[in-house]
Amino acid sequence: MFNNTSKMLFMTSMLMGIIMSISSNNWLVVWCGLEISLISMIPMMSMFSKLMITSESTMKYFIIQTISSSMLMMSMLTMIMKGDYNYSFMLTTSLMMKTGMAPFHNWVLTVIEGLQPTTMFIMLTINKIAPLTLMSYLIENITLAICITLLAGSIMGMNQNSIKKLIGYSSIFNMGLIIIVIKSNLMWMFYLIIYSTILFMLILNIKENKMTFINQSMFMESLTKKMFLWINLLSMGGMPPLMGFSIKYMTLNQLILMKCTLLASILVVSSLLVMFFYLRITFTSIMNNSIMKKTMIKKLNNNNNWISSMNMFTTPMILLTKSFN
Repeated sequence: MFNNTSKMLFMTSMLMGIIMSISSNNWLVVWCGLEISLISMIPMMSMFSKLMITSESTMKYFIIQTISSSMLMMSMLTMIMKGDYNYSFMLTTSLMMKTGMAPFHNWVLTVIEGLQPTTMFIMLTINKIAPLTLMSYLIENITLAICITLLAGSIMGMNQNSIKKLIGYSSIFNMGLIIIVIKSNLMWMFYLIIYSTILFMLILNIKENKMTFINQSMFMESLTKKMFLWINLLSMGGMPPLMGFSIKYMTLNQLILMKCTLLASILVVSSLLVMFFYLRITFTSIMNNSIMKKTMIKKLNNNNNWISSMNMFTTPMILLTKSFN
């Protein structure tokens, strides 16, 4: 009971910090909101798990966020004292470090390995709202960082067997896509909501089946559970006609309208690489005939099945993206 109350208290405190950061026009209040969010996140990481690796991940997360917060404060004070807004590059760099964009992405992979799925979801989605909102206000051109992020998230995720690392590389890749449309407030928020929904469905599936590595899906007894895991993985990879395809289509369409041919080409190539490693994982599991023959299709009575079926609602999503153009 005490544990649940503490979790609710820290979660509320974290949300208050995020709201404070995104609603204030004072840089000092923005920084305070980010710190409240960080201080609330640290105990939540430890409360969900008592393992030694969790303590290590918590310490790494704290150190990285402290360094980025120090850079953020230094750049803000410099801009305020000198009245020179050319220091916004340092501000952007600190926010890139906070969100886990390349080339500051390695900490994401080491931290999530020691986290429970629930905490991992919070770190990869909710905790990024405030830094992304701040980045949408800045005018720095970080096209090179976007390209590196897209390529790092797609290429380095190809040989992964750990589900957490796979989710980590997908998060890095999707961060690049979000930054592409960051100047359009409605579009990047819509992207983050859809990505969070897909990730939430995948994490529910992982928690229910107690999966750590991808090859464990071959030994799942229920074919129904396998099918919904495949749908979630393919949606995360952006396979049409699933939900994950709609957000990639939206981003590519935006780049074409902006006439960013090179970035659009890199997006297409990196998206194909991401789709390839998700397809490889899925088909490896499907083609394991010796296991498939022993499975029986059970009645669809799982509470998470209706959530996973949301991945099929792609056509309305694509129609909705037209309203952002």
